[in-house]
Amino acid sequence: MVYKPWAVLETKSPSVLKRMLFERDAGSTFSGTVFLFLVLVVDDMENRDIEYFDRLWFDSQPKDGMVHNRETWDRMAEGWKKDPPEVQAAKNQQCIDMMQFFLERGVITEDSNVIDIGCGSGNYASLFAKTANWVTCSDVSPKMLELCKGTMDEQGIENVDYIDCDFLTLDVDKSDWVKKYDLVFTSLTPAMDGAKSIEKVSKVSRRWCFNNSFVYRKDNLRNAVMENVFDKPVTNRWGNSSTYCLFNILWQMGLTPEIRYYKEVINHEYDLTMEMAKGVAINVIRDREPNEEEIKRTFAYLETMAVDGRITKTTESLFSWILWNVGD
Repeated sequence: MVYKPWAVLETKSPSVLKRMLFERDAGSTFSGTVFLFLVLVVDDMENRDIEYFDRLWFDSQPKDGMVHNRETWDRMAEGWKKDPPEVQAAKNQQCIDMMQFFLERGVITEDSNVIDIGCGSGNYASLFAKTANWVTCSDVSPKMLELCKGTMDEQGIENVDYIDCDFLTLDVDKSDWVKKYDLVFTSLTPAMDGAKSIEKVSKVSRRWCFNNSFVYRKDNLRNAVMENVFDKPVTNRWGNSSTYCLFNILWQMGLTPEIRYYKEVINHEYDLTMEMAKGVAINVIRDREPNEEEIKRTFAYLETMAVDGRITKTTESLFSWILWNVGD
């Protein structure tokens, strides 16, 4: 087959243009000038696609005023491990299932060096450390790192180290992280927020990268208080577009990500207290501590939902697990 210059100019689809390139290798012919033009057009289209999904990712992020910095996450750490044992056990089940996901694919082995960026209290990292050679726990919040170290100490885990780091501002090329880890793990962290973050984690990894994100999360108490106490619209059940955008950016980068969905439903009955009401209010406001009047209004509303001083919280979450090999 012989391709003419105008055939290239009239083609709008990157997939069709790629097919032209593949067919050239299989015997199709066109001039070197047209071939070079074709390569440049494909690259330009892919770059524009990446820019589109990157912008969509940014535009779809919650506009709740929350600033993801050291101060915010130090504040969040104060109530991080206050879940009742039954609720924590349900959350831990996802960690166990995720570890099985990694083991089945050979992502974590006894020789693996793993980094958990945005490690929080270390629930995931503690499981990784029981199989991997070494685990690095990184977080922007010193108080989160204290919680993480406490988790490791409780379980007698020693093959870990801790790095106080804001990954969003880290210059990977000037660090000692380049191609240092076999798995770069990110879960529910603002450190993964667009194409630049994808490029950075891919530079840090020798082989695997993984991200866990919400597709949606529904919380009956948060939604009710948000709407009826703070007069805020309830977030769309599908949340932001991070899953959709991450997958498509990886695809446009020429990678072949694997995706799995994981559903979690947790029901638990709580005693209705001011402390419990404060926790719900914090989950609504997010960018600051609620004041006394806001906590009292939250408590008063929750009283209308309570039965004999007890109230049931139901959270339904759908997560996306996206795994990719930087060597694809």
